[in-house]
Amino acid sequence: MITIELPFKVKRPILACGADIKGAFAFAKGRKAYLFDGFGDLADADNLQRYGRAVKAAVKRLRINPKIVACDLHPGYFSSRFAESFQLSAFSYQPYRVQHHEAHVAAAIVDNAIRGDVIGVAFDGTGYGRDGNIWGGEFFTGNLRSFERAAHFEYVPMPGGEACIRQPWRMAASYLCRAFGEKFLDLKIDFVKSIDKKRWLILNKMIERGLNSPLTSSAGRLFDTAACIILSRKEAKFEAELPIRLEEATDPSVRGRYAFDVKTSGGELVIDSKKISRGIVKDLLSKTDAFAAAGKFHNTMAYVIQKTAARLRKRFGINNVVLSGGVFQNRFLTEKAFDMLRESGFCVHVHSAVPVNDGGIPIGQVAIANGRIK
Repeated sequence: MITIELPFKVKRPILACGADIKGAFAFAKGRKAYLFDGFGDLADADNLQRYGRAVKAAVKRLRINPKIVACDLHPGYFSSRFAESFQLSAFSYQPYRVQHHEAHVAAAIVDNAIRGDVIGVAFDGTGYGRDGNIWGGEFFTGNLRSFERAAHFEYVPMPGGEACIRQPWRMAASYLCRAFGEKFLDLKIDFVKSIDKKRWLILNKMIERGLNSPLTSSAGRLFDTAACIILSRKEAKFEAELPIRLEEATDPSVRGRYAFDVKTSGGELVIDSKKISRGIVKDLLSKTDAFAAAGKFHNTMAYVIQKTAARLRKRFGINNVVLSGGVFQNRFLTEKAFDMLRESGFCVHVHSAVPVNDGGIPIGQVAIANGRIK
């Protein structure tokens, strides 16, 4: 259990049920929150049972009778279903649902006791968006009472849905197809040569027909893609294995970066990554080594953060930036983005006491539920 000092007083006792892949929950009362994490993926029945027993034990241990139950916006999460069952056993109203990436940003606000508006950068693998798509490369503006999504990475199809997490080659092929069209199969790079062409054609048919191919803006999936192409890897044995390998392969002395485009859609900035994919391929075709390509990709992602934040500051007049989400477990990216933002005059905040990954989601849920429920 981690005790978190809150920068506000909780109106009514809260139980926040967190997300799924990193099972965690929190109770909050007065000016303290008590975070319990480390339960693993709640899709595993044993983990879910341990999680449920721990919640009930914590009620007795802390002597907190929650009046508000908060959970993730995703209706299929086991933690959300637990919140519903807990709620129904004690109260007549429904749990308060918090968007996953807003919770990440809110957790960073709590961790740094920030008052006022922020530009919140939430980069991770998966999170249910308000439009029904899978978010994960988002920029928000606002505060605990209200966030607006101001920018995000372009949507790209995930052929096979969650299968892309363990088979990231699917996502890489999707990005390459978006950047080059079907001619990407003719590219003379090791990763493309390793693809089962018949299998890809089946997956592409799924995309065309909208079958089990949800759209995602995830920065985590873009890291998967870069790792697949640069390191010529197709499978992942565990969550985020390939981005970890990509960080390990990064040459910190590299100063170059890849181009990218930014357009506007519905009042939001949309970061188009097609030129990033093309730039990586061009380097590999010209025999640029993997270490340099990995360095340029990391530099690019940090520059995306700095450039987008600068445009949002000009528009909204906000100078506080918070970095949150599992992608920021990547120390090279975090330090590079931090330095670039500071050089641009931003006040930059990262996590310290609250986990930067989904283990910190319950603290963000506490903050948002408390700020928005009257």
